[in-house]
Amino acid sequence: MAKAATPATKKAAAPRPKAPAKAAATKAAPARKPATVKKAAAKDHPIRDQIAATRDTIKSEASKKAASLKDEAAALKKQASTKARDAATKGKDKAAEAVGSLAKLLEDSAGTVDSKFGKQYGDYARSAATTVAGLATTLDKKDLDELAASTRDMVKKNPAIAVGAATVIGFVLARMLKGNSND
Repeated sequence: MAKAATPATKKAAAPRPKAPAKAAATKAAPARKPATVKKAAAKDHPIRDQIAATRDTIKSEASKKAASLKDEAAALKKQASTKARDAATKGKDKAAEAVGSLAKLLEDSAGTVDSKFGKQYGDYARSAATTVAGLATTLDKKDLDELAASTRDMVKKNPAIAVGAATVIGFVLARMLKGNSND
């Protein structure tokens, strides 16, 4: 009996070489008419047009709202800055008044210090009173910007003194607040 040829036993045919492409034989694709394509797309996709119109409306409304919010934020910033400056000016005036009162108290107590501890300690009290009075005058005469600039310069020149002063002021404020909370 003869065996039938199976596909595995057949030899594969050798691949044919491709013919070289002819330059003149290429054919240009026919040109489409854009107007008819757009009309067909508009007829076929009315939802797409609605979405695009809605997107444009949302963008313009968002831009208007962002501009409005930016203007409101600028107005609020200016208002807050004005109120903060007013409060700082009032605080500066009250601090100058308090420091002036402290200077007067030190000057008045210098006589008592003279009689109880001696003239040398009384002179220290008078010197401290003069220094504190000078600070009160400085606080009273300078505006906030000048005070901030001079404070910044002092901190740069003497950081250890600035840290010490901040510590003392913090301690005094803590004691004052603690004393007020007990009442």
